[in-house]
Amino acid sequence: MSTPAGSSAASAARRLRVHLSVTVLAVSVASALTVALFVPVAAADSLSDRRDQVAQAMARSKSDLTESSQALAAAGAALSAAQGRLDGARAELARTQDELAAARARDVAMAAKLEKAQAELARAKAAVVAGQKALDAKKRLAGTMVRDQYQQQTNLMPIALLLENTSTSDLQTRLQWSTTMFDTTGKAIEELKALQVELEAEKARQAELEAQVAAARKEAAANLQVKKTLQAQAAAQEANVAALVQQQAAVEASAAHEVAADRAQYARLAQERASVEKRIAARIARAKAEAAARQAAEQRARQAAARKAAARAAAEARRAEEQARKPERRSPSSGGSSSGGSSAAGSSSSRGSSSGGSSSGGSSSAGSSSGGSASHGFSYPVSAPITSPFGNRFHPVLHVWKLHDGTDFGAGCGTAIHAPYAGRVAERYYNGGYGNRLMIDHGMVDGRFVTTGYNHAIRYTVSVGQHVSKGQVIGYVGTTGYSTGCHLHLMVWVNGGLTNPMTWF
Repeated sequence: MSTPAGSSAASAARRLRVHLSVTVLAVSVASALTVALFVPVAAADSLSDRRDQVAQAMARSKSDLTESSQALAAAGAALSAAQGRLDGARAELARTQDELAAARARDVAMAAKLEKAQAELARAKAAVVAGQKALDAKKRLAGTMVRDQYQQQTNLMPIALLLENTSTSDLQTRLQWSTTMFDTTGKAIEELKALQVELEAEKARQAELEAQVAAARKEAAANLQVKKTLQAQAAAQEANVAALVQQQAAVEASAAHEVAADRAQYARLAQERASVEKRIAARIARAKAEAAARQAAEQRARQAAARKAAARAAAEARRAEEQARKPERRSPSSGGSSSGGSSAAGSSSSRGSSSGGSSSGGSSSAGSSSGGSASHGFSYPVSAPITSPFGNRFHPVLHVWKLHDGTDFGAGCGTAIHAPYAGRVAERYYNGGYGNRLMIDHGMVDGRFVTTGYNHAIRYTVSVGQHVSKGQVIGYVGTTGYSTGCHLHLMVWVNGGLTNPMTWF
């Protein structure tokens, strides 16, 4: 049988163990909750970043797809939207799974906590039963002793003790025995009280543990409901993700079909570019041949004029020599002198004619110089922002490499297109990819042969062979051909090679 102090110490130790268990459990649950709360936030941030990236990609796609079909543009937008929905669903599923994992962790921790509390309760109940038995036994013993004492201690007992004893030592023995009996009874009563106190403490402990067990069961039941809800939510979200994956696969298949069609169209555009370059090269060759022919004709003309001038000079020299050999006559000879003067005048006239030939040659040279001495001086054909620059780009959604062979200006349909520089209209026709096309040869500019091209117009107001001046209206912006919206697609060829328009303007 333990003492009250020992019982209190044991109870305190048990309460300390339970407190530590609850504290550890609380820390564990708090940690799980922290993880559960942090992961969804991280997932949400990741989702937000991904959506921003998709939005930026879609914005880039809008400009990149300007020279594409409406179907491909729609496929790209659908693919971006499907990817965004799938990313969002996956992020939601990940968050739910994290919350479910945290709920399961709490469930395990609560089960351990409940099991421990139930074990503590069982021990407390056993201690109460044992204490009750000990108390009952002690009560019976104390009752017997009290009854014995009560029956024996009468008013005549001290006299009986004195009369029955004949010696002083015997009387002292009897008195000592009586005192011992009283002390023993008192001790039993004290122990009875201590057992009563200890039993009450055990009962209080039992009640406390029963309350803890009830609370733990309630908490576990609530968490179980949360877990079931999260499991159902996760199952629904998994089904949604699976459906979105299938939807994305279908969208990707459709996009792949449109990409194939776009690549085929792009191949046709590449063939068209190559054909245009060949035609420009042929025109450059003809222009060079014509310039060479003109220079050769001018050279031959200058040489013929020089020969004629030399022949005239020789004839004049011979006539002068013949006149010098004839005898001089005074009066009629003045006519000869006059004739000589006339010859000199004729010689002077001949020199003037020669000079005129030289001047003609100079004029031709000046005309040639006029064709190739101008500075760039090109002006923009429309006043509108650039929506898509020249160059290769990798489509961020459809994953296709394409050369954007010009500079797009985001002008509205019907906006007037102005000639950026004087020149002659070389070509005007319709192409399935570029729509209505117009090309202007500007001739030699700073030593290079420059051609500009205009695409997707509603119509053009100039014809092939027509000379145009800088700033003249040549057509109106449209969206004909392989185009998803109103814009001007400007192209530039320098010496027959395609170049970035912005390096020339």
